[in-house]
Formats: sequence, structure tokens, C-alpha cells
Amino acid sequence: MRYLMRQKLFCFGDDFTIKNEADEDVFFVDGKVFTIGQKLSFQDMNGKELAFIQQKLLSWGRPTRFTATASSPPS
Repeated sequence: MRYLMRQKLFCFGDDFTIKNEADEDVFFVDGKVFTIGQKLSFQDMNGKELAFIQQKLLSWGRPTRFTATASSPPS
């Protein structure tokens, strides 16, 4: 299955949807505004958080932390 993600270039916050091949909204990405480092909450269309991505600033190792919160992928 293919997914299509479109993010607006100039928008307030980083909120966008991910669509499937049938052009239906499948996932929602909620970007946190006014934070130090980028924070994105990857959710299903019911609002259940599936993953959380956080950019870590001023780190010596890898700068991004990814946390999955769902036990299995959606069908």
C-alpha cells in the first residue's frame, strides 16, 4: 500500500494528514508549535497516538528520538 504525505510550506504549526491510494485520510501528524526542537505526534484518525518523534538539540549522539506507542500497526 502506498501513502501520500503533503505538508504545507508556509503554515502555523506542522499539522498534516497522510492519505492512502484511494485519497482517504489514514493518519494525522500533529506538530507542536513553540517548542525547542521539532516534536511530531503521529496519530490515527481517531486521535490515538501511534508514535512520537522528537528532535533533540545540543546532543553528542543522534539528534532525533522516535518512540512508538502502538503495539501493532493499523490494518
